[in-house]
Amino acid sequence: MNNSQPLESTLSTFMQRVAAETKLLDAGADVTMLQGDGSDRSFFRIRQEGSHYIGLVSPRKKLHGLDENDSYYLIGSHLLHRGIPVPRIHWADRREGFFLLEDFGDFHLQWHAVRRRTNRWKLYRHVLKLLVTFHQRAPHGFQTDFCFDGSIYSPAFVYERELEYFRKAFLNTYLGLDVDTEALRDDFEALAAAAGVSTQDSVMHRDFQSRNIMMNSGKLGLLDFQGVRFGPPAYDLASLLLDPYVELPYRLQEQLVEVYWTAARTFLPLSAGHFMDSFRAVRLCRNLQVLGAYAFLGCVKGKGQFLRYIPRAWEQLEYCLRGGEGDRFPKLRKWVGTIQRHRWNRVGKSLHSKSFA
Repeated sequence: MNNSQPLESTLSTFMQRVAAETKLLDAGADVTMLQGDGSDRSFFRIRQEGSHYIGLVSPRKKLHGLDENDSYYLIGSHLLHRGIPVPRIHWADRREGFFLLEDFGDFHLQWHAVRRRTNRWKLYRHVLKLLVTFHQRAPHGFQTDFCFDGSIYSPAFVYERELEYFRKAFLNTYLGLDVDTEALRDDFEALAAAAGVSTQDSVMHRDFQSRNIMMNSGKLGLLDFQGVRFGPPAYDLASLLLDPYVELPYRLQEQLVEVYWTAARTFLPLSAGHFMDSFRAVRLCRNLQVLGAYAFLGCVKGKGQFLRYIPRAWEQLEYCLRGGEGDRFPKLRKWVGTIQRHRWNRVGKSLHSKSFA
């Protein structure tokens, strides 16, 4: 797909291709644009005579080699084959970035979880069954060749893509500080070593949060799986529980960790102690990654709606660094404490003072 081509023209081409090549729809079907989230992709719903589908337009970023579109297709096909509820791909042109997908409806987990009368304990136990199923089935037959953005959650990946991301996007860009690479290097190297893996025993989704889990008539569906790779399952659990879109109470988070481990211990190749060590490390990594992501999306991409979730993510970072985790990473704890003491409002507002050092 030509990235400069107007979306209206692209949609016309998409519909003509689908009509000619699938016979599922004709070019005159009703098309409604859907609100996007953090990516640059475009989604729309297509309706015709009682049938409905989701159209995805995803401009290809790599002309040569494996692209995100290839991973979306390969991983989506793999997960569906393994009995994991992801949208069926009815038709695709990976080079053009065109996908015709099964429609999982309008309501994601966040919509259900924030409703006043929702029983979150019951709801999240249901979601954990999906997560356990994913972690149990996804590794079988999963290949490194499916992955466009690295195939393993290695210490090097953790260091650059999550910890340095936090330093650059959140501390320096969002807060306006000047934290150099050496200021947190020791802590970041230790944290990356504790969180990252070098084996291919388990598979992680890496963005298992409430906006990527759909609910339709009690059935769950999993979205945005193109970043799946080999890695620690505890990361996905942390992503779900830390999710700033929902704000689960800490006691409920602790209870859900127990629920997950009771089910997953039957197949994960590690002890309870090692699992909890992994969980604490990846929880902190995920927390830092989320702050970096919201800062980048809000400040660089101009998607200001993400900035409203920074205060909750910051509160959870403070919580994660209490006790033993703070002792393990004293430089990070010191920076967090210094920022906390000098703020004059919630961290949700930019702090442009450079006097934190």
